Amino acid sequence: MIKSRIIYLLLTALVLLLSSCDKESKLSPTEDLGIVDMFSPDENADPRVKTMYNDYGVWVRTYFSSIDELTNAILAQDALVAMRGAENLEEEKVPEVLNYSEALLSNVSEQYSKSFFPLEFFYVKQYGSLYWIYPVKALGRSRLILMWPNTTDGAIPVTDPVNHYYQDSVLASEVWRKLGSMIVARMEEPLKEFVAGGKAYDDGEAYEKLGNEYDKDEKAWKEENPDADDEDEEEVNRRPYVIKYKNAVAELCRNGGYITGGSSRSFEGDFSEWLRLLVMESYENIKKDYLDNSKPRALKYEILIKYFKEYGWDIQAAGNKYRTEFNKYKASLPSED
Repeated sequence: MIKSRIIYLLLTALVLLLSSCDKESKLSPTEDLGIVDMFSPDENADPRVKTMYNDYGVWVRTYFSSIDELTNAILAQDALVAMRGAENLEEEKVPEVLNYSEALLSNVSEQYSKSFFPLEFFYVKQYGSLYWIYPVKALGRSRLILMWPNTTDGAIPVTDPVNHYYQDSVLASEVWRKLGSMIVARMEEPLKEFVAGGKAYDDGEAYEKLGNEYDKDEKAWKEENPDADDEDEEEVNRRPYVIKYKNAVAELCRNGGYITGGSSRSFEGDFSEWLRLLVMESYENIKKDYLDNSKPRALKYEILIKYFKEYGWDIQAAGNKYRTEFNKYKASLPSED
C-alpha cells in the first residue's frame, strides 16, 4: 500500500512538471515520453464516459480499487476520509450518474469546461462515515466527489434519472457552488472588471457585524417575549429583529453587487454565487430580483455574461433552460392541497 501511494504521488508530480498553464495541457503528460495519462478513461471505458471526456475534458469515474485512489487527487489529499473510508457506487446506479453528468455538462460550452472545469467527477455511494460524511466534496481543484444517491440536506430522491439534474435544485445549487470555487482556483487572477464592479471584499467583516447585531436584538426581544414560539416560521419572520436583519443584508448585497451576504467575503464566494444563479435561473427572474434594484449587480451581470461568451458559453441560455425545466417538474407534482 505504501509503495503504491509513493508511485502514485511521484507520477502525479511528474505530470505537473510536464505541464503548461491551461487545463488541457497542464494535467496531461507529453505523448513523446510515452507516459500513460493517469487522468483519462481507458479504451474499454463506457462510450458515454469517453464522449464526455473528449468533449468536455471531464472524466466521469464510478469505481475505485483502494481508498487512496479516491482520496489522493492532484496536489490534494483527504486524509480524514482516507481513515474513515468510503463506499463504491452501486453498479446499477452508474447509468443514473452518467445521465446527471451529461445533463450538467450539456449546459456548459466545451471550451469553458476544458479550460476551467475539474478533471474528474467521481461518484461514490458514500464518502466518509459517522459525523464526517460529505455528499459533495471538492478535492483540490481537479476532482469533484459526489455521493449517489445524494444526501445533501433538502435533496430529493431520484425518480427520473434523465431529468434529475433539472429537478433537484438543491443538489444542483451545491454542485455549482463547489464548481465555482474550483473554477476560481484555476484562474490566474480574479476577474478585475467584475471585482471593480462592486464594493471591495472585506473577509466578511460587514456581514458578520450584521450577524452580531442580530444576535443582540434577538436576545433582547426574547427577554421581553419569553413565551414566543420559535417553531412558527411565519411568526418568526414577522419579528422586528428578523425584518431588520434581512433588510440590512439585502442593502449590503445591493450596494456591494452581491447575491448573498456571505459573498462579500471574497471573490471566490462572490463568483460562485453568481455562477450558480446564472446557470440555474431565468433572465426574467434575475432582472426582477437582482438587477433592477442594484446598479452594481447589473454591471457585474453584464461583465460576467461577456466573460462567459468569450469562451463560447451562453450561460444565460442555460439558466433559462434550467428554470423552464424546473417549472415543468414542479407543475407535474401533486397539489399540496
